[in-house]
Amino acid sequence: MNPTLRMSCPVLAAAFAVAISGCAGSTVHVAPTLELSADAASATAGVAESLATSETFAPVADPLAQAEPAVLDLFDASNAMTHVRYLADVVGDRPAGSVAEREAAQYIAGQLTEWGYAPRFEEFPLPNGSSSRNVVAERTGTSSYRFVLGAHFDTKSPSPGANDNGTGTGVVLEIAQLLSESDPYATIEFVFFGAEERIDGDPDHHHYGSRARVAAMSTQERTDTAGMISVDMIGYGPAFHVRTMKRGPQTLSAELLSYATDRGIACTFRIDPGATGWSDHEAYELAGIPAAWVEWRDDPTYHTVGDTASHVRVDKVDTAGELVWGYVTGLDQARVEKLR
Repeated sequence: MNPTLRMSCPVLAAAFAVAISGCAGSTVHVAPTLELSADAASATAGVAESLATSETFAPVADPLAQAEPAVLDLFDASNAMTHVRYLADVVGDRPAGSVAEREAAQYIAGQLTEWGYAPRFEEFPLPNGSSSRNVVAERTGTSSYRFVLGAHFDTKSPSPGANDNGTGTGVVLEIAQLLSESDPYATIEFVFFGAEERIDGDPDHHHYGSRARVAAMSTQERTDTAGMISVDMIGYGPAFHVRTMKRGPQTLSAELLSYATDRGIACTFRIDPGATGWSDHEAYELAGIPAAWVEWRDDPTYHTVGDTASHVRVDKVDTAGELVWGYVTGLDQARVEKLR
C-alpha cells in the first residue's frame, strides 16, 4: 500500500524487486549487530565499529547540475505528508523493537530504493532483549565532507506518531527524493533512526539508534562530518526553534538561525535542557560534531493516541522543510568549512 509519489528518475525495478518483496518479511541490506552496553549511554565513547552491508544497488547515473536558487522552492510538504499518513494511519503505533517499527523501516527503505539509493539496515540490540534498526542511505558528494540529515521513525506507545515523528521522517524522505539526482559538494547521509523514544522508565533509555550510529563512525568519519540536523516534531505548535544542548559546537545552530533570518523564516534558539538530550542530535553533539534539532512546539497530543495525521499542520511541515532543504542545497565548500 505504498503511496504514489512523483518520480523524477526511472525506477530501478530490478533492484527494488530484490530489495523489497513486500512490506512484511523482506530484508534490505541487513548489517551485523552492533554491540551496545545495557544502557547505551556510553555508546558514543566506545571504539567505532564499521557496519557492512550484504548487497548494494547501482546509484543514479545522471546527476543534475549544482542546485540553482529556483530549486529552493521545490520542497513539497504534500509529499512529506504522504509519508506521514502512511506511517501514522497505515503502520500506526511503532514502539522500539516491534513488528510495526520493522514494517516502518521496510517502508522507508523501499522508498529510498525507488529513488535510486542503496539503503542499508543497521541492527542494534535493546536492553530489554529485543532489537531495533536504523535505515541509512547516502547521496555521494564531490568532496570528502559529509552532512547528516536524521529523523526517528519509532513512536511512544500507544501513539500513532504522526507529528512525533512521522513529520520528521516525511521531510527527510522528501529531501532524499529531491537530492536523488543531485551532485552535492558534501555527501548527504540520510539516517532514519530506530528506538529514539524511551523504552522504559529510565530517562536515559532512549536514542539507541543515533547512539549506535555515532558509535559505528570511525575517527575519520567523525572528522569529515561537517554537521547533523535532527528533524523531530515539526508539524504542530506556535513556536519554531533550532535547539542544541550547548555541549558541543554551536556553529550549525548559528548558521541555521542566520539562514532562517535571510529567508524570512521566524525561528529562534531554545536550549535542549535534557541531561541526555530530547532528540537524536544528542550523540552527535556529544561526539563534537556540529549538530542541531529543528522543532515546532508545543504539541498537546505528544505521546498520545491523538497524534494523528489529521492533527498535523501542513504549513508547519512546509516551513521546517523549506528551512532544512534550503540550507542543505546551499552546502558549498565555504559553508561546509565554516561549520568545522
